[in-house]
Amino acid sequence: MLEPQEPQDPLRELFRQAAASGQSRARAVPVARIAERARRTHRRRVAVAAGAACLLFAGGGLTAAALLSDAPAPVAPATSPSPHAPSPGETTRPPGSSTTSSTSPTSEGTTPGDPSATTTQPSGQVTTTPP
Repeated sequence: MLEPQEPQDPLRELFRQAAASGQSRARAVPVARIAERARRTHRRRVAVAAGAACLLFAGGGLTAAALLSDAPAPVAPATSPSPHAPSPGETTRPPGSSTTSSTSPTSEGTTPGDPSATTTQPSGQVTTTPP
């Protein structure tokens, strides 16, 4: 069978010439060059892995140090401290107790035993005991 003759396309002919020229000049890359590229790639991968391992160990060490060095939080007192600290010469009394000295607390318009009594402490601080 005879092939039908294709119309002559100048661009197609130029591509065929370029392919023939490329095939005639193409050569295999020397093995030494391929081996050198492989060694370079291997060195880069090892360097990246070593750097990642260093960062991982450093991060783990910092995390462990931060977790292990945390001192426990201070324990809060069972009751809130009073706004005025007593002076060294004063002693504190439990609520409801009374003294019989000249500087004893004075009741202001209350009867003894009244649960809502307002008293003045020796330090001059007025306290009210709730009912």
